[in-house]
Amino acid sequence: MSARHAEIAGGGIAGLSLATMLARAGWSVRVHERSPAIREAGAGIYMRNNSLEILDEYGVLDRLAALGTQIHQTQMRGAHGELRQTFHLTGPARTFVFPRQALVDVLADAARDAGVEITLDSEAVGTDPGGVLILANGTRLRADLIVAADGFRSRLRDAVIPGARQWELKTIVNRHFIAGRDLTPDEMSIQYWSGQRRVGVAPCGSHTYVYTNFPNTLPRAGTLPLDLADWGAAFPGLQRELAVIAAAPTTQYNYIMVDCPRWTAGRLAIIGDAAHGLPPTLGQGAGLSIMNARALTLALDRRGSIEDALHYWEQQVRFISDATQKWSCRYDSFTRDLPEMLRFLRPAAFWCFRHFPALNNRMRIADRGLALTALHP
Repeated sequence: MSARHAEIAGGGIAGLSLATMLARAGWSVRVHERSPAIREAGAGIYMRNNSLEILDEYGVLDRLAALGTQIHQTQMRGAHGELRQTFHLTGPARTFVFPRQALVDVLADAARDAGVEITLDSEAVGTDPGGVLILANGTRLRADLIVAADGFRSRLRDAVIPGARQWELKTIVNRHFIAGRDLTPDEMSIQYWSGQRRVGVAPCGSHTYVYTNFPNTLPRAGTLPLDLADWGAAFPGLQRELAVIAAAPTTQYNYIMVDCPRWTAGRLAIIGDAAHGLPPTLGQGAGLSIMNARALTLALDRRGSIEDALHYWEQQVRFISDATQKWSCRYDSFTRDLPEMLRFLRPAAFWCFRHFPALNNRMRIADRGLALTALHP
């Protein structure tokens, strides 16, 4: 019997991860990337235990570990640099920080090594859920499985899922990538808090990854390069660090959110940001994508028909993504919208999450991965 075949729209983290997993399971797979190269916008990316376990299973983590940094501890500090809380990142809280481009490069190499065909300058514009992917040049490609991994503004999703929507949130993030480790000599990340703003600093291989975020109601905070007078007034204890950050390459984005009522339609599966785009506050954007790709591969192996496997997959794993979206948004709102007179409550709230495991497990449900479902290896 000939191998089953998959056509995947999107050569990002979700599409490349799923392609490798399907190919290693015996499928023939082709990935369509609309850009002329496999590339990832941004700077660094946090990866947590649920995705690290899967990357390790596929032999990818060793390659990535040499390019990034394992974070053993994270601190929360105030605007003057004063220590508020310390968290140790072990067990289910295990965390790495990788350069985003390194992550997609390694995933693309793993896909090619598994026999995946990656086609560049190939844009998918539509689908027939019966098993057809339609390209911008009019080509119609038949497959046993069609996958929409085409991102936050997914055209394939919007064409076939009534009620699907995506929108930008009120929080803006600047991502900075700094050569060297002068700001991060230790394997530790730090979040600095000041009012509605945060500055996050983490080692990332031979670089330092920094994010600065703020609400869109503070237009001066969004000036690039950073307005040192404005940010220095908010963080008096970070004058040296802010000068270094302001000189670094920077990209700016709004936080995003996706509401996708269904992840499947016929032989179509929707995965990654197209299915569950969310704020990065819990470090689970890529993690959910990789975890759900592994679950989909397992469902396809365990169920007879494609349609039955897709239904079973969503039924088993979706609750984790839904809960993570909600908690990510709550965390974002807690950062941005808490009234000035109540901001003294933040340390107490973080203390509660640290000392009451049941509460922390609810918020960080994704960290425990597929062990919470019937779809685990």
